[in-house]
Amino acid sequence: KRRALSIMGDGGFWHNGLLTGVQSALFNNDDAVLLIFKNGYSSATGTQDLISTPGANEAMSAERMKSQTHTNTTIESTLQGLGVQWLRTVHTYKVEQMRATLKEAFTSDFNGLKVIVAEGECQLERQRRIKPWIANLLKSGKRVVRVKYGVDEDVCNGDHACIRLSGCPTLTIKDNPDPLKVDPVAVVIDGCVGCGLCGENAHAATLCPSFYRAEVIQNPAWHERLVAGFRSALVGLLRPA
Repeated sequence: KRRALSIMGDGGFWHNGLLTGVQSALFNNDDAVLLIFKNGYSSATGTQDLISTPGANEAMSAERMKSQTHTNTTIESTLQGLGVQWLRTVHTYKVEQMRATLKEAFTSDFNGLKVIVAEGECQLERQRRIKPWIANLLKSGKRVVRVKYGVDEDVCNGDHACIRLSGCPTLTIKDNPDPLKVDPVAVVIDGCVGCGLCGENAHAATLCPSFYRAEVIQNPAWHERLVAGFRSALVGLLRPA
């Protein structure tokens, strides 16, 4: 038996999906799978706040660099209150875990509605939230650490499957620096917001291990500048003439 998969956002969930979708499926004991994208905002109408939008206190917490959608569990509580028995919450960017959860939903012996909440804050709203905060920190001379991802051009095999799977606008191609190779290599340009989806896709699909994660430190402490200078000097000594 092939189970049907329905997809809705959190805005659609509160607008109409809760009653005509979830409640109807529970009443009729539908053996189906529902995937709810919980990005924290109503994307269809301009990212207005919802019942499940993270509160201001959470958005201003020490962990504000990360997604804040997990701090508001109104959707999960509502589903449990309606009687949903099979409920899983998975971070949107954990691709391998998401794939395993979807497989579990489609192969489970449980007969009834199976709901997967895919949570991960809208990147547009996340950037609007953290960019002014980072700018103020830098202006006041405070230390800021940002995550960036990149591609090792010596490891990249040039098949570009990572680009096709990701769709990220900052993951593109450039000329291969190796004169013996003609295929261009993948490259992550400056617009990277550090979500990690490119690397998660490459790992889940068993692609080439060319992605790396780096931390960019602005306004570093004195010992960090000392270590960076030592590393640069060491690399210069080891580099062939």
